[in-house]
Amino acid sequence: MRKLFRRRPSTGAVIGLIALCVALGGGAYAATSKKIEYKGLSKDARLKVLPVSSTNANTSTTPCDPTSATTYTDCTQVSVDGSTAFARRYLIVFDGVINGGGNPASGECRLEVDNTPLNGTTNKIHTEGGDASVGDNIVTTPQGGKHTFSVACNETTGNVKLPSFQLSAIQVR
Repeated sequence: MRKLFRRRPSTGAVIGLIALCVALGGGAYAATSKKIEYKGLSKDARLKVLPVSSTNANTSTTPCDPTSATTYTDCTQVSVDGSTAFARRYLIVFDGVINGGGNPASGECRLEVDNTPLNGTTNKIHTEGGDASVGDNIVTTPQGGKHTFSVACNETTGNVKLPSFQLSAIQVR
């Protein structure tokens, strides 16, 4: 036992031991101290208001049938009711099939939020008589409260129909 304590610990070893004790004690103090709330909501409450999503699909015998080149027809829509205190972004996903009824047809489809087009989501659609697919994905700017996301299409030539499609809105951070 005498051999163990024959020399004093160096100054660096003492300072290192004190730093280790302070570092471990600081974490323990932080874990037991009062939690800071953001805008009156705790972390648990914020996580409870986060998940919001909605999906609408159509595979029925009644397709969406735009009739004008100047007027966009709403083919489908989803409504979401997100937190107003914590505005979040939404991932909007649209997939669909267009059909010209056996003849060439063309037009445009776009994503909208509250009947206002989302920038960069207008797609030219065209079919040579058979089926063709159309789709779009976008992450919106932060949206708080109630909103309606929709897909609107028009036709410039032929008879554009959308017999099957799906629109989803998923809240992301």
